Amino acid sequence: MPKNQSTAAQSARRASRSGEKYTEALRRAGTGDAPHAPHVLRFLAESSGNLYHLVGGIAAAWAHSGQRVLLLEEAEDYWRWTMRGVGRSRSRRKKEIEPATPPEPTTSTLWASPDGPGLLARHTCMWEVRHPAQESDRGFPRTDRSPLTAAVADALDAYDVIVLLPRYWSYPDRENATAHVVLGEIDIFPHTDCRTALPGPKGEEKGVPLSPEQSAAVLRERCLGFLFGSPHLPIHLDGVIWQSNGELPVDADYLAGVDRDMNRAGLRPLGWAVSERRPSPHRQLPEPDRLNDLSFVQWYQPIAKRLRTALDARPASRR
Repeated sequence: MPKNQSTAAQSARRASRSGEKYTEALRRAGTGDAPHAPHVLRFLAESSGNLYHLVGGIAAAWAHSGQRVLLLEEAEDYWRWTMRGVGRSRSRRKKEIEPATPPEPTTSTLWASPDGPGLLARHTCMWEVRHPAQESDRGFPRTDRSPLTAAVADALDAYDVIVLLPRYWSYPDRENATAHVVLGEIDIFPHTDCRTALPGPKGEEKGVPLSPEQSAAVLRERCLGFLFGSPHLPIHLDGVIWQSNGELPVDADYLAGVDRDMNRAGLRPLGWAVSERRPSPHRQLPEPDRLNDLSFVQWYQPIAKRLRTALDARPASRR
């Protein structure tokens, strides 16, 4: 059986962590009425720096609802220190006197329920091994992603959701992820067209209002363009979550119209979030104190619930 599929015993152990007797859970698993296998979720985004709080908030909301969630993060690429070439500075060559040592995996608990199974953990490790002696067609060392596959397999029996956090989020992961969700980041919400400064003492800027359908089309082109024109094979998307880096200038009815058009275009809408912090290019998860703050968690609960429902409804064998 492939490692990414859950056995009846694994499902029973997961159910027993929430208080159900192991033997009863095992019997129920054998009849086919078993809990969902763990989801291995991969978020897709053009750039990830401003989206870590959104992902951390979703994961924390899941944990506070009693789920065991692992953030599986790719370690910083130490390989760059081992690449050799001409024209490098003396200080760089000095660093290359001894080969760089891969970082050891680290695991930390970000939040744990004091009286239930809910858990949010973070595991950081190298995702790939490079083989300098085995060059690709372009002369680069071949890479082996077996460390990531092993890390996912080791976590399947202990967690309900595994969220993959790569260094670059714009490319899908067909080898390990069982679900892909797009995160669209909005700097300026497109609700008007071509704002123009009008003559007068106030210097007002006005533009022709866009319909929700027009706004949806602009959002797809502006924020999801990185998904199109890629040489990779098509991939099934399980939905899209939007984060605005400023207050939304439209009401709920307008956003509902945008969602309908996104759904028509095959992008299942899963929610809207407004960033509660200033955009930053740094990849930084929320501090543990924030993950323990109920007001912070409640901010992301509606999106987390819709996302989990979408994941549970997908066919288990679909990639």
